[in-house]
Amino acid sequence: MVTDGSYRRNRMSAADEVVKDIRAQILSRRLERGTRLPSEKELATHYDVSAPTIREAIRALSATSLVEARHGSGTYVTADGSALVSSALAAVVELEEIDLLSVLDVSEAFYVKAAATAVSEATTDELRTLRQAAEVFAEPMASTDFAAALRTFLTRLVELSHNKLLISISVFLIESQIALAQGAVERRPEAWEQIAGHLVDERLAIVDALEKRDADAAQTAVAIYMRRGSELVRAHASAP
Repeated sequence: MVTDGSYRRNRMSAADEVVKDIRAQILSRRLERGTRLPSEKELATHYDVSAPTIREAIRALSATSLVEARHGSGTYVTADGSALVSSALAAVVELEEIDLLSVLDVSEAFYVKAAATAVSEATTDELRTLRQAAEVFAEPMASTDFAAALRTFLTRLVELSHNKLLISISVFLIESQIALAQGAVERRPEAWEQIAGHLVDERLAIVDALEKRDADAAQTAVAIYMRRGSELVRAHASAP
């Protein structure tokens, strides 16, 4: 915790001031991930505010996934990039009532970019794990297992890019896609198989193109996969 006297009060609310200062220290990495914050009493003394004000500030920082309060242990800096992105974008999805097809439409651009980058960035071992994730869909699977299998395949695909921002945004889109799909098929669990289970060849085509280090073929394969997926969603998933 930086206590060099650089902190100054202004006209913001006391809790907002504390949030702003700690947030700045976290984002500038003066407070590294994993750092335990000073105690509530110590923070109150440092910022010259009350204990309830510190608790309010910690709640706000926790809500944005910058810190985590652990019972009996203290408050630690987490600064999870994917969680930060998800927290912001989730509010947009809920507020604007964005549907599954819209999420799929936006997701395609990120998956295509991930595939294009993966051609040069992915290791042989990473491509092997992606193939394994794709081949899972060729085996008999319970309807309750499709969501986890889909999450694994898509997450491994975007991770091949080694682009942290792309991965963070894509992880949010993947989780939104799965959550919206689960809502859409909740009355017909078999729809998971009718949608995700019918795209085995399309997933393997993506892997084949990446293994050949063919960027054009990989991007085309992803576009075909996403287009076919959207068609199956329209055909088999009722509105949430």
